[in-house]
Amino acid sequence: MNIHRRYFLAAVAALSLAACEQPATTTRDSIAATVGSDVISEVELGRAVARLGEMNAAEAAQSRGRVLEALIDQHLVSHAAKKAKLDQAPEVALAMQQAQRQVLVEAYMERLFKDMAQPADTDIQDYYAKHPELFAQRKVYRIQELELQLVPARVAEVEAQLKQSRTLAEFADWLRAQGIAGKTGVAVKPAEQIAAPMLAQLSNMKDGQVVVVPMGENRVSVLQLQGSQAQPVTLEQARAAIERVVLGEKRKTLLEAEIGKLRASEKVAYASGFAPASQTGKP
Repeated sequence: MNIHRRYFLAAVAALSLAACEQPATTTRDSIAATVGSDVISEVELGRAVARLGEMNAAEAAQSRGRVLEALIDQHLVSHAAKKAKLDQAPEVALAMQQAQRQVLVEAYMERLFKDMAQPADTDIQDYYAKHPELFAQRKVYRIQELELQLVPARVAEVEAQLKQSRTLAEFADWLRAQGIAGKTGVAVKPAEQIAAPMLAQLSNMKDGQVVVVPMGENRVSVLQLQGSQAQPVTLEQARAAIERVVLGEKRKTLLEAEIGKLRASEKVAYASGFAPASQTGKP
């Protein structure tokens, strides 16, 4: 991919949101270029350059001209698309509506979270104490996993066969004979890279033990712990990561409460056949 096209694609991605961020008026001194009746402001150009990532002053200055040319190309292609009436095509109009909604959602969330305080030290300490498997008792696990496509009704049958099988290979042969699809692999993973349902089982297992873990959506994992090594993490080592997790949980709680209020304030009506299975749950 040549460098001009790379900058053009980067500008298309970056400016899909920036187009909604333009001020109502742009002074002549702040204009970087015009394309027909369209204005490319210095603010728009600066934000597009910033979205390319961290750069030193020389790299930013070099990128500035290339990004401006890419933005001009973007406007020209957009004009051509409108002349061809592509903006009136149903799939394009729908995509434009979805992009606009996403921009508004992100702006609303940014305002919602703006004044949220950073987690207190007690919050961080509490999280550390409640998750020893991730920190004080953290391990690196060597696991052999059989990931199966299995309906919930057959889980008990699979567990019973697993207990009867002398080896995991014998169990795998039985699965094939039963026509149960799956894939196998061996991985070495630290605790923080293992899904919570698996980690809850592994942290209490001894080397060589095997367990069946339902993973949802007709997926089941058969795990054999081949070995583990203790690699604990101190509170200070984990502080930054815990702070991000706790802050994320607080944001999630706040957002769910806000969505609850918005749902209560607006009338939501499902068409026939689209209502959620449980009216008390979220669709």
